Amino acid sequence: MQDLTNLMSFINSKYVFSEENYPALKGKTTEEKAVFALNHSVLHMQKSIGVLATQCEAYDHSGNFNNVDQAALKEATAKMLVNTLKLAHELGFSPEQLAEAVPLVMKSK
Repeated sequence: MQDLTNLMSFINSKYVFSEENYPALKGKTTEEKAVFALNHSVLHMQKSIGVLATQCEAYDHSGNFNNVDQAALKEATAKMLVNTLKLAHELGFSPEQLAEAVPLVMKSK
């Protein structure tokens, strides 16, 4: 659990939704800021999904896994984790709550 706590703390110290970092937040209500954070996180996730999709398509068209950029896959996967943990923080998840939620959402599998 300490690793997840440290990782979330590190991410949240580097990526802060503030008016200084995001001028579009100026004058926004608390609710509007929360919606901005949700939307911004989703946009970053979509960018990562686009990278992953590009690599999947490269394989689909060539049938050759050597045409897949492994570094791009790894980077996009790491960025998805960063954005997932940032979003979890913005939604009010503590590291403990997030860890507890994982087996619960996987019960149907």
